[in-house]
Amino acid sequence: MTQKQRWAGVSVVLYVLFVIAAIWLNFLDPAKIGLEWTIFWHFTAAGGCFYFYFKNFTYRETVYYAKKLGLHKEDLVPLIPKLKANQDVPDPDHPGFLSPFAKVPFSVLNALTEQLEPKAKAQGIPPFR
Repeated sequence: MTQKQRWAGVSVVLYVLFVIAAIWLNFLDPAKIGLEWTIFWHFTAAGGCFYFYFKNFTYRETVYYAKKLGLHKEDLVPLIPKLKANQDVPDPDHPGFLSPFAKVPFSVLNALTEQLEPKAKAQGIPPFR
């Protein structure tokens, strides 16, 4: 099972658990809050699950390339020239199970992946799956 499939599966399970909890606990009952709000919260939960999937997949991809290239957190910081004080880069030596949602933004992950992926390809490292 690839990382993409794994994180997609986790996200789908989270959404299904949300729907089951909504039905079982009856907190999104259209009779109580209205059909529009019920639909809104279901779409919001689906969007949150998609964000969870995409953020964790992108985080894992960046960590994968950094590890394969033998880079550490100190090596990744100079690759992002405009790193703000409230932002951070992933730590390939100590990656968390879940990506740090607030500290490592998509802009940092995307910039790192754009730089690391060609280097990995040049060294014959297989693409992230």
